[in-house]
Amino acid sequence: MNGPDREPKRARLKQFLKILSKDPTLLNQQGQTEMRPLSELLIVSGYRQYDGTVDMAQLSSLLLRKMGISSGSEEMMEYIMNGGKVEDFMNHEISSQNEG
Repeated sequence: MNGPDREPKRARLKQFLKILSKDPTLLNQQGQTEMRPLSELLIVSGYRQYDGTVDMAQLSSLLLRKMGISSGSEEMMEYIMNGGKVEDFMNHEISSQNEG
């Protein structure tokens, strides 16, 4: 995507990442000192790299599906951009899946 459509998406992504950086769910908590390497996340998710790049939105959606959540990265981003927290999104989606 080039031109004028790219800047609003870039600004929205920057805002989203800033919000995520302040989300208490994602802060390094006691006992969680180790993060999984990207290579492991790619394998676990079933992500297929074709050109050596990683589409993080697609990877996130695949990981959510592996957790039993049908909503993808776009829905998660929208939820968080509207003031929600990652933990609330996950809990809401998991309970919605269990009810249905």
